[in-house]
Amino acid sequence: MSRTVTILATAVTAAITLAACGGDGGGAEPPPTPSASAPATGPTASPAAATYKRLDKAALTQALLPLKSMPAGYSEAPDEEDDGSDKTFCNYRQPHTAKVEVSRSYQKGGGLNTEVAVVTLRQYGSADQAKASFDKLAEVLQTCRKDTLNGQKVTYALMNLPETGEASLGVRIEMDNGTVLQGFALVGPVMISTGAGGLMSADADVVASLLGKQVDRYSAAALA
Repeated sequence: MSRTVTILATAVTAAITLAACGGDGGGAEPPPTPSASAPATGPTASPAAATYKRLDKAALTQALLPLKSMPAGYSEAPDEEDDGSDKTFCNYRQPHTAKVEVSRSYQKGGGLNTEVAVVTLRQYGSADQAKASFDKLAEVLQTCRKDTLNGQKVTYALMNLPETGEASLGVRIEMDNGTVLQGFALVGPVMISTGAGGLMSADADVVASLLGKQVDRYSAAALA
């Protein structure tokens, strides 16, 4: 992979990993439900009534979006090695950590026009744990605006996305190496995230489309 692609892949993967890490929940107070000013969220009553199976790692990996579901021009990208970072948005402490986490990376174009996309599924111990983690993420992003990631100064801004899953939100991440757009959705015991970024541009429509597709694919696997 070229240096440009490596930098972008690392930036996107690091940005997406932000919400995956954090505390083990010991002694954490229950996070408040996002207020009316929080990012747009979908309906909770009907989807929450569904019972989703807990999937093992192999089945959860199978539920990730495949290459054929990506927009034209994307190809599979080599997996980035886990650097062991426990960075979260503005260093917040999550109430719970995911029991199983899987992701897949894709890339498009080359040189300065390189774009990278990542889809991730994080399965928690229960639907309640997943909801508490999502609610805390939404709460933190109400005030988290500036941060440091891998030595870079980054800025965050809430981003509007179509409603999907039981709740959803979007965030724009600006850094020296480019722009990353990220979407999150809550479905049963899983927090779904999709992200896309590049040096020259980042497409919110791609993030929104992938998030909707990933919600549908995971739901089909976990409700089967």
